[in-house]
Amino acid sequence: MHQQVARILNYWEHIEHYSPPVLENDGAKSASYSVAHIADKKDPWPQAENGRAIRHFIRFGVAAMRECDNLLIRRWTGHNNAPYDGTCEEPQFTFAGTFAVSDKKTADRGSLVINRFLYDLAIATERITMSFTEYSEALATEYNARMKAQSNPVAIAEALADLAFSTLSLPIELRTKVKCVVVTSSKPTIAGKASRKPKDARPFNNVYPSLLRELRSDVESGVVIGAAWDLLTKSSAESDFDATSDAAVTNSLETGRYPATRWPSDFSLSPQQQVAVNEVFASLSKEGVFSINGPPGTGKTTLLLDVVAGILGRRADVLLGYDDPQSAFTPVHDEEGGTHFRIDRALHDFLVAVASSNNGAVANLTLELPKRSKLGKTYSDTVSFLPKLAERLMAQHQLASDTWGAISVPLGNRQNRDRCLTALAQAIDDDTLFEGGDLNWDDAKAAYRAAKAKLDEIRARHLSLSELVSAAKSFEAVYQSFNQKWASPVRSTTGTTAIALELSLSPTHPVLVQAREQIAKLREELGDVVLADEFMEANLQAQAQMLPGTSTALERARCEMFIATMRLHQSFVAHAWSSIRPNLAAWIDLMSAKGRSWSQSAARDLWSTFSLLVPVVSSTFCSFSNAFGSMGRGSIPWLIVDEAGQASSQHAIDALSRVKRAIVVGDPFQLEPISTISHAVETALANRFGIAPQFRTKNTSLQTLADRINPFGAKRKGKWVGAPLRVHRRCVEPMFSISNGLAYDQTMILADEILHADALDNVRRPTFGPSAWINVIGAAETANDFYIPEEGALAAHMMSQCFGPMSQSQPVIERPDVLIISPFRKVADGLKQHLRDNAPAVFGKTAAGLAEEWIERSIGTVHSFQGKEADTVLLILGATRPDSIDWVLAKPNIMNVAVTRARRRLYIIGNRANWYREPIRDAWMLGTGADWLMEEGEARRMFDSSRSRKPMLHLVK
Repeated sequence: MHQQVARILNYWEHIEHYSPPVLENDGAKSASYSVAHIADKKDPWPQAENGRAIRHFIRFGVAAMRECDNLLIRRWTGHNNAPYDGTCEEPQFTFAGTFAVSDKKTADRGSLVINRFLYDLAIATERITMSFTEYSEALATEYNARMKAQSNPVAIAEALADLAFSTLSLPIELRTKVKCVVVTSSKPTIAGKASRKPKDARPFNNVYPSLLRELRSDVESGVVIGAAWDLLTKSSAESDFDATSDAAVTNSLETGRYPATRWPSDFSLSPQQQVAVNEVFASLSKEGVFSINGPPGTGKTTLLLDVVAGILGRRADVLLGYDDPQSAFTPVHDEEGGTHFRIDRALHDFLVAVASSNNGAVANLTLELPKRSKLGKTYSDTVSFLPKLAERLMAQHQLASDTWGAISVPLGNRQNRDRCLTALAQAIDDDTLFEGGDLNWDDAKAAYRAAKAKLDEIRARHLSLSELVSAAKSFEAVYQSFNQKWASPVRSTTGTTAIALELSLSPTHPVLVQAREQIAKLREELGDVVLADEFMEANLQAQAQMLPGTSTALERARCEMFIATMRLHQSFVAHAWSSIRPNLAAWIDLMSAKGRSWSQSAARDLWSTFSLLVPVVSSTFCSFSNAFGSMGRGSIPWLIVDEAGQASSQHAIDALSRVKRAIVVGDPFQLEPISTISHAVETALANRFGIAPQFRTKNTSLQTLADRINPFGAKRKGKWVGAPLRVHRRCVEPMFSISNGLAYDQTMILADEILHADALDNVRRPTFGPSAWINVIGAAETANDFYIPEEGALAAHMMSQCFGPMSQSQPVIERPDVLIISPFRKVADGLKQHLRDNAPAVFGKTAAGLAEEWIERSIGTVHSFQGKEADTVLLILGATRPDSIDWVLAKPNIMNVAVTRARRRLYIIGNRANWYREPIRDAWMLGTGADWLMEEGEARRMFDSSRSRKPMLHLVK
């Protein structure tokens, strides 16, 4: 088994070596960067705009990726060329390295970065034997010599390219006519302040090969690799079980399976959300992996709040056992003369890490949790946890106002870690840190015990209710059976005995009457009780609003347990401060780039101490080893992976190896991992290492690997998915039905409140009109282009109807709640440029800076907007080539994400004849509503109708 795991890791390491950085497209442009491919003597340097600092980054040694693939395929398979792999935007290029150029057009010292891909290509094809260090030093020597001679940067790039190709002995056909590529990055300057240099928009240092190599070495040495072992060794758990069946749901939602503590919200979770939470704690009592499948709008983040609350509740039970919080700490004197405190092993099990491939996604989650707006209105004034520390932590991210507690913080990259260290260093020297809090330890314990006693009493009433209902049903069943057997003979007899027997069998038997009265009383006391039988008898739409096993009283008691939990934590920290404070100082040293070396045992003590104050931290997979490198394999208690459907398995596996328990949340029917390796090269590598299909990087994501081993799942579109969520609370029709049919076998349920909310919104916030597919006939300017000018013109016209009524004199700066998205980067870039070129007509009196900000924030590819949403979405299709269109439609993922960005209205703009290609696959395009299929002229008339129909869309600040 160890050999099999090592082989998979070796294959993934090679995948990373042969996944080249892709060169930016010529002419790509935004407010913060522009790209120019230099093939002649034209001036490559754009002029800086007023109020913006600029810096240039030159990519040198441009190589055609198709030719690179051909070299590898010929070497590994003996075939002459790599087959076309179906990607949509060809040709693509990679490069040997990059360096920075100042605004004075001189090369920057120390900015040279060498890309490994071409070196690895040369090694694989046995063209060289030198080490990567020797190769890098040769290029660095050339760069430094020419930089000192003040050579022209383009000349430096050409010289470096010549040296790279000659040193690596690569064939001439790999090179292109492009001498180099200039990427210009800019950022606003702030008056009176020194401006930081703009950074490269696409740095390409790849940390994953070394992480995978280290992990493989640990496996070969017999080191236990935490939750990663389950992912790589467990057999498939796929079966006929359906986690969404009535039986599975009611079993998971028995009262005793609800965690004692929940996030303080005014609303209960949906049935499948609560099922997922309950099963997480049932499945991960000690270790393992549990996956949750969350279609768009089904509340993945909401249920994770309850998971965090449940973990904190478990730690509160441990804290309650200390008569004196100081007794949880024991001083340890190390060899360097320092002192830290060992924390009880029982408190090692509660740190929560959140990770994702997307830095914005994980940072946003940990920056949202401390906001008071995340609490229910009922509880927003009653929950508090180290508020002064929370303010300091959030102030580092310009979010200090209105925080309730220090529940979470983003770490990961160097900047976020430094922000946290700065805030923590300030806090531990703040003598007023605990002022205003209710800190008495005995009182905090008494309050927690009282909340727990109340919870236990309500649970007991639920148990009594269940027993009464069960007894009444049994009694009634016996009565009915007895009545059917004996009622007729009884009625044929005479005498008082027969009359008495008949009366005793009537529906008003005192036993039944008394049971029903007790049941009614308990139900009234508990409030909104849903019995299992009632849930099973309801239709799917009604079930979406029902939650068996709980009640209004129980949900309130669980929220009050959270309040008591946080009070207990705060009091514990205050009373153990003399031990906690030096451990926090040591943690700062541990996390500092210049800190001393700490043992894994000491690091665990320091992290466990830090998590008493900040329980949840986040990081990208790329930065995970930097944040948690001091922790041994399998030592981090909890990991929550967000957007796991987008996460490459080889990127996530190092993080999984460092944790005991992993909750993997995502959706295999939304965006898949982005990989730059070609199918042909990936297939050749898989064959070389003998890799099973489930571990091949082009076939899987972290989500599919985790789903595969989760026995608590169901099938969707022929795929086994773990703990699927069902109740959708984002989109109205037709977006909901399009998504439900495309990806989820019609298994999602649209929440009633979404329909009601849209009806109200139509009165308060009219839209353009009904959602529609607008048929636009046009042509790209070149055969290989994707942008259709006629489609862009219609999108611009629609936006002019939004911005036209707005003026620069408005006291509050607002922008329409609209996203314009496309499957293709070239279409998005073309749209941005079209709106810039026609800014006066589109944006009216809106300030130029605000218009540019809106363009950058609101126009992009489908990939750039996963996790975001808007009232209205314009989906601009572009493209005329069949292979490009089939690339989008071959799987439901891209269109599923695209249509579910729209909460209220979706306008698809494109040539229907080009895109409706396969009647069964593409049937959703025809829609069901009379207004869905619309010609361009009709659409323009709708947009230009009377003032009352103009798009007074929801405005976002």
